[in-house]
Amino acid sequence: MKLDELKAVWKREIDQSAQVEGNLLTTVMNDVRRIDREVWFRDCWMIFALVMGALLYLIFGWLTQESVDWLARLGVLGFIAATTVISVALVGARSVAGADDWTLRARIEMEIEKLGKQMRLMNRVGYWFLLPMLIANGISVLGGHHARTGGVVPDARGLATFIACSLLYGLTYWWVRRETKRKWTPVLMQLKQLHSDLMG
Repeated sequence: MKLDELKAVWKREIDQSAQVEGNLLTTVMNDVRRIDREVWFRDCWMIFALVMGALLYLIFGWLTQESVDWLARLGVLGFIAATTVISVALVGARSVAGADDWTLRARIEMEIEKLGKQMRLMNRVGYWFLLPMLIANGISVLGGHHARTGGVVPDARGLATFIACSLLYGLTYWWVRRETKRKWTPVLMQLKQLHSDLMG
């Protein structure tokens, strides 16, 4: 085989390799953009729903009532506190260290950090979302029971409500972790592989 033929074969292989890497990069970045949109949509709706819920709870559970006992007030404050904790967690997970995203390497590093923070947030959904809401719901159930009966020990209806909330939150915890692992872990692994290839 002549030198010119070897050069042509080598150039073809380089071009094919670059095309494959370019296609992989395009696919991964499309996945990253899709996840970014999903996260933005999720955050906006969750924060909006929680803030509206807290506002309505404050108005109808406290401000418009003639008399509100201490446990009902504690329930309202608990829901507002849970809303604050959740909103801060969602907004905080969107921030990344300022990086120069003009280079491909910096852009990939930024996306790895963003996706890693979102995955950690979702894997800890029990701490920042489910536990505060479960506590707020429990206090609210007790507050309603206390307002009706004057007692602080929940009746069968209160216990059933609390158990139903616990089961629903447990199912939510399982589903969120499963979806995070199924949808986001492969994208993060591909980003890390691309970063490793660039560094190598």
